[in-house]
Amino acid sequence: MKKEIAPVILFFTLLFSSVVAAHPGIGIVMDSKGNVFYTDLTHVWKIAPDGSCTIAVKDVHTHELYLDENDNLFGEHVWYEGEATDKWGYYIWCLKSNGSLEQAIPPTEGFPFNNTLVRDSEGSMYWPEKSGDIEILKKETANGQTSLYTDYKFKDIRWLHFSENNNLYVIDYLKIKKVTPSGDVVVISDKLKETWPSHAEVQDHHYLMGLWSDAQQNIFVAVYGARKVKKITPSGKIETVFESSKDWSPSGGLIGPDGSYWIMEFSVKNKTRVKKISPYGDEVVYDQN
Repeated sequence: MKKEIAPVILFFTLLFSSVVAAHPGIGIVMDSKGNVFYTDLTHVWKIAPDGSCTIAVKDVHTHELYLDENDNLFGEHVWYEGEATDKWGYYIWCLKSNGSLEQAIPPTEGFPFNNTLVRDSEGSMYWPEKSGDIEILKKETANGQTSLYTDYKFKDIRWLHFSENNNLYVIDYLKIKKVTPSGDVVVISDKLKETWPSHAEVQDHHYLMGLWSDAQQNIFVAVYGARKVKKITPSGKIETVFESSKDWSPSGGLIGPDGSYWIMEFSVKNKTRVKKISPYGDEVVYDQN
């Protein structure tokens, strides 16, 4: 079973080198053997089914992860050369299911705009593209054919998630929208910002972070600015299912095959941890720090 978390797409265009390390990642996935991989922006870690936590991919600045149908893990490494050249670079790496590590896309100048890790089961990639004052969604198939995925005009796409029911979910500023395979767009939630600021320093641009889904077509969103995870049912009901403790906030997550919640959190001190919450409420914290 594949679990994936969609990426930040336009984040890099707004970055300055002084805040790269402070921006949370959203990448956390589970492979068919029950191994959980997540990023802390310095390394990618693996939590094995026995609970052991080890580095899976060392020294990669990865915000997002993608796991294909064969348990091959993909991520990006992005770097800034400094003010002298003012250049950015990236490569896409792949940790094969057999344990070998390779570069799927070699070092390239710029940002991985159209080499995203939001992919469907056929390997097609999805990404937003600026067009004047609006944004559009593009798609590229595995054989390199590029097209406009929908003619809908978006405001400010932050994150994407391709679900197992073939819908593409989009965080468009403070709204979550569903894009069907036919290109129709439906707003499934626009009431996620809370009036009481629990994370006052978080701007609207980063208020909502990772998106994920379960087999019942519920959508989950890490409401980073409110320190909560909220579930949106197919009927549109919104429910808080997790709340971080003080100084922590969720940025990504997944639902295990047994119904367990796996929540990745970042702290105000830029630490990372993962909480597993069983269907019975038992909690385990994985913290490599």
